[in-house]
Amino acid sequence: MSARFAVGSPVHRAWQSAGLVTLVAGAVTLPLVFDDYRLTQLGQAVAYAVALLGLNVVSGMSGQISLGHGAMFGVGAYTTAILVGDHGFPVAAAIIAAGLLGLAVGVVVGLPALRLRGLYLAIVTIAVVTAFPLLLVQPFGRDLGSGGASGKPILLSFVKPSWFPLDVTAVGFRFSMLALTAVGIFVVTTRLVRSRVGRALIAVRDFETAAVAAGIRAAGVKVGAFAFSTMLGAVGGGLFMLMVPIVSPDSVGFPLSLLFITAMIIGGEERVSGAVVGGLMMVYLPTFTSDMALKVPSLAALPQPGLLATVLYGVILVVFVLFVPRGLMPLATRLRERVIRFVPPGLEGPQSGNPPRPREPSETASPAVRRETAST
Repeated sequence: MSARFAVGSPVHRAWQSAGLVTLVAGAVTLPLVFDDYRLTQLGQAVAYAVALLGLNVVSGMSGQISLGHGAMFGVGAYTTAILVGDHGFPVAAAIIAAGLLGLAVGVVVGLPALRLRGLYLAIVTIAVVTAFPLLLVQPFGRDLGSGGASGKPILLSFVKPSWFPLDVTAVGFRFSMLALTAVGIFVVTTRLVRSRVGRALIAVRDFETAAVAAGIRAAGVKVGAFAFSTMLGAVGGGLFMLMVPIVSPDSVGFPLSLLFITAMIIGGEERVSGAVVGGLMMVYLPTFTSDMALKVPSLAALPQPGLLATVLYGVILVVFVLFVPRGLMPLATRLRERVIRFVPPGLEGPQSGNPPRPREPSETASPAVRRETAST
């Protein structure tokens, strides 16, 4: 039987603090352990995780289908690249501007959510992610500084300042700043989804009519979820430019949106922590399948091992959908609850394995009624 502790108890607070300290320590110390190549991979995964967090909010928690997240990622990446490369903005200011632009785009894209749902809403988001790469190669996009089909590279001067105490490379410093920013975003989002806002999201997702009857403004919740999601997608794209300072139309189209969807499924669409697992999967799962297709002798001997890697990627996704349909993080939570469980206050006492015996009506009656019943 697992140990039970109340939510908000010292043990629960210590558990949460341990996770936060681990993330912050990793953001600071990993540049001392890994080389620039590994840090670049991890930085990409962290940037993807920030963008995935927005997709978890709009799809997993508010129940709206969005297949255009790749375009929002591209909006953030291109905004950061143009502001830094062409206008000399500081990187931090450019990423903030990218997030604000993503927020504005989310309000516009979220307006159809007031009338559409399901596949009809998905079609709108598909139209956005399909049109975005095409706009980048048009004269309008090139005039804005998109660079056309060849993409938009930037030269980063974001190097380690003298006040930074650790002896790391420029890539290591950028990774630390990216990771610490991501930790802050995850903390704020976690508090948000555990507040009244998060409960409103889930209420609208599960039973919109009842939520409206309870006084929740479903229209505001839907548009707000879309705007918050696109803001995080744009911020993730801006952070991505710290690790890979080039973006092209081919890298922010519909295939990227599909990768976001599959990563959300693997990590767990209803969990904030699922975005972290999904971001890691987006970077390392294709690498794993490619290495398997090339290094396993029986597979490497087959024709076109590159295509085989794509097949292996699809097989792994099917396995996850069949055997871990809710994602890895819900599975990890169920395994953790075999040892330690956090429950609402008042339910943390010892629980037996047998359900409580239902009491007879006479046992719940007042003493006077019980005396009258006994006398008859």
